[in-house]
Amino acid sequence: MQFWLGAFLASAGGWFQSLSVPFVLLQLTGSAFWVGLATAAQFVPIMVLGPWAGVAADRLDRRRLVMVTQLARSLVALAMCVCWWSDRHDPLLLVGLAVLTGCAQGISMPSWQALVNDYVPREALDSAASLNTIQFNLARSLGPAVAGLVLFWAGPAVAFFVSFVMVLVVVVVLLVTEPVNPQPRRARKDRVADGGFREALRYTWGSPGVMTALTVVFLVGSLGMPIFQHVITFAEQVFDSGALGVALLNLGLGAGTLVGVPVLGLMLRTMRRSTVVAIAMCGYGITFAVFGLAPSLLTAALATVGVGVFFLLALSVGQNTIQMLVADQVRGRVLSINVIVYTGSVSLGAAAQGGIGDRIGLRTTVLGAAALLVLAAALLAVGSHRLSLRHLNGSRDKSYVSVTPEPASSSASSGASTAHERTRSDAS
Repeated sequence: MQFWLGAFLASAGGWFQSLSVPFVLLQLTGSAFWVGLATAAQFVPIMVLGPWAGVAADRLDRRRLVMVTQLARSLVALAMCVCWWSDRHDPLLLVGLAVLTGCAQGISMPSWQALVNDYVPREALDSAASLNTIQFNLARSLGPAVAGLVLFWAGPAVAFFVSFVMVLVVVVVLLVTEPVNPQPRRARKDRVADGGFREALRYTWGSPGVMTALTVVFLVGSLGMPIFQHVITFAEQVFDSGALGVALLNLGLGAGTLVGVPVLGLMLRTMRRSTVVAIAMCGYGITFAVFGLAPSLLTAALATVGVGVFFLLALSVGQNTIQMLVADQVRGRVLSINVIVYTGSVSLGAAAQGGIGDRIGLRTTVLGAAALLVLAAALLAVGSHRLSLRHLNGSRDKSYVSVTPEPASSSASSGASTAHERTRSDAS
């Protein structure tokens, strides 16, 4: 319980900062492009550092790595707080600090996702992976909602300070808790990184289930996730409601996410994962379009409740499917590919929709993204040999044998490594 509480607070604290920085930049510049730039600044470093971070998650002490990076992340939030309190209201400075946050998070994310495997019994891994995805997505919605209220009542400096405290909690939690399944020492001592990430790429390319799940993550990230920046720009520029409007729209997203938790459990018990994703992506697109057409703040807030439900369904199933299908030997590296795809798509979508919104209007931009999301869901439902939602119904890969070279002592006795073929059965 301590582990999950720390994870939730750290995630929510991070989203405190992720909302506060774009909101402050919009206040300073009045441009939706700067809002998208702030989002990209926090996510692009995660994407760039992904390959190294994935190898590190498989070879270094994950627990220590997460503690160090989360400490750095909390200190950046404290630096933002000090800058705002001292009247250093420089947009470029805030973007620069956001980049540092992205760097810390980029190193941490694959290790954090793989750490779930170390803190729960093997037989509970599937449930734990689902719980980890749910807590992350709950924090993704509830964190900005509470941050909006803090911004309205207390201002940016307090919001940044709260982010500092919440992220720091997970460092303390990891210090006082021990893994149930400690990371194997061989994985820590194996420093052979050359080819490790390439192996994960080959594995991913050869797994239709993982490829399809990553495609879902990319589509939701690039087309749907900009809702979290649109609530800022709509509140400020469409409804002229300021921080209170930002809080209300984020509360709608948070409420929808809470409703989505039992809905997700019910749907996964009664439907295939492919069906859940198809419904979620179509529902996401439809409710996103309703948000874009909303004539008033209240109507938009009601629409965000629906968006929150389908956001949780689509992203949770997409990301959790990767955890459930991937082989243990390449788990950290494949999860780093998931991080790269997710953060890259969010960065691309945020920057693109922010820039397009400045040119053709926010409502038109949202409607276009919503239509593309529904179209993509339809195409994936029809499917192809490699990309089809039916591949999401597969089971865990237990037959894979890693081809990454072992340390010198073992490789000398076994000779040159040879490629191993693996077979997987994905549900048709």
